[in-house]
Formats: sequence, structure tokens, C-alpha cells
Amino acid sequence: MSSILSLIKRKVFRVNRDRWNYQYDKGLWHGLKALDELGRFSVVVGYIKFLKPDQPDILEIGCGEGLLQQRLQQQNYGRFVGLDISDRAIDAARADADPKCTYLVADMDRYTPEGTFDMIVFSESVYYSKHILKTLQRYSQFLKPDGLFLITINQHKHSDTYWTEIMAGVQLVDETVVTTSKGVFDCRVFRPH
Repeated sequence: MSSILSLIKRKVFRVNRDRWNYQYDKGLWHGLKALDELGRFSVVVGYIKFLKPDQPDILEIGCGEGLLQQRLQQQNYGRFVGLDISDRAIDAARADADPKCTYLVADMDRYTPEGTFDMIVFSESVYYSKHILKTLQRYSQFLKPDGLFLITINQHKHSDTYWTEIMAGVQLVDETVVTTSKGVFDCRVFRPH
């Protein structure tokens, strides 16, 4: 009986931040550093460097341990702000941050950025928002006049629904499909309407 109660406390009653911290503590997100994530990260970095080559200001929503910033490298951005709901992930991101980086513990549905950005990245994170379209509409006011959203979503049974909701509020600039040994990822760049 006590093992069932323990499971319920660990999985059911845990609030969002606690759940994410638990997953990071257990190493459940270490797979993002693996070879089968290289393709997705490479496409995201490539889009940033091609579309915003002059040291853009970047906001990454759901940055985890800061792997995008590490792969992008300091010379390829002017300012990098990353946020994640997990304290543990942000602690790890801060450990590898450079002086142009700011990492914050925040909920994407409540966070209000300071300043504007050339690109806002949701790499496998936008679907954690309670209201995807409202979230994108709210963040669009923090894009510079020629700013872009970069969104990746792994293909699964709900991904088409997410893309349909997203497309209602943005204009597609480009898209790439990345296939790895892990799965298939849609990587798309958008302008807000």
C-alpha cells in the first residue's frame, strides 16, 4: 500500500515544477545530448544563423539545460535569454552560460520578457502551453519588427492538431522535416500575422 501511495505522490500530486525537477534529477532528459538529437538541433541552429546572421537577440522558451545556446555558440547571438519551469534545468544551463546569456526559472504562460527579440524559439516546448495560439499571440508583441518564431514539434498523434492551432495565428516562412533514429521532427519558421 505504501508503494502505491508513494507512486501517487511522485506522479499525480506533483505540481509542474516539481515534476520537471524530478525528471531532471533522475536524468530523464539526458537524451537531449545524444546523437539522435543532433539533426533537430542542427536545423534550429542553421535557421538562426541563416535567417538572423548578425548576432540576433534570441528568446528560447523551454530551454532545458541550455543545449541550444551551447550548440549555437556565443559568436552567433547578441543576447540569449532562456527560460524553463525547472530549477534543476536552469541551474545546469547557468553553469555553462556565457556573459551574454540570461537563464530564468519561469512558466511560459506567465512570463513577460524584458525587451524584444529577433527570434523566439519553442523547441519541443510550445505544446506544454495551456493555450498555444494565445501564447504565440502574446509573445509576438516581444518580437522585433522583422522577428520570427522558430517552432519544432516531434510527429505524434497530436502534432497535426498543434500545427493547425499554430497556423491560425502565423505565416509560414519555411519548414524542414528531420528524421532521426529517435523519430521525425517538424521544424518551422513563422512570422506573426
